[in-house]
Amino acid sequence: MKRIATLVSIIFLTFSLSAQDYTAIDNAFSEGNASALSKSFDSTIEVSIDGKSSSIGHSDAENKMRSFFLDHEPRNFEIVHKGKSKSDAHYFISQLVTSNGSYRITAYLHKSIDEYLIQTLEIEKD
Repeated sequence: MKRIATLVSIIFLTFSLSAQDYTAIDNAFSEGNASALSKSFDSTIEVSIDGKSSSIGHSDAENKMRSFFLDHEPRNFEIVHKGKSKSDAHYFISQLVTSNGSYRITAYLHKSIDEYLIQTLEIEKD
């Protein structure tokens, strides 16, 4: 019986460690906190808002998101789908309800040393 419990614990731990935790990102979007969100940004990030795309540095991306949150106060944020590719690139698709409508947010993350950082952020009006 102890062997089964140990085996189940090892399997659970393995899956838990391989799953990406999006809690900090979820909280940042829910609160409209660009500073907290930027902690999950890579040094350069591709940001696309309503089809206008640009590759910008970390601090410029934070400012762009701060401006977005000022114009679109978050009401609700929910990750509706998440996954990872065979090459270990993680992604999530979410819905952000704001004071100015609903947006679909797609983020692509890649591993940087010991954490996954947002490399691409797409924000599209629903």
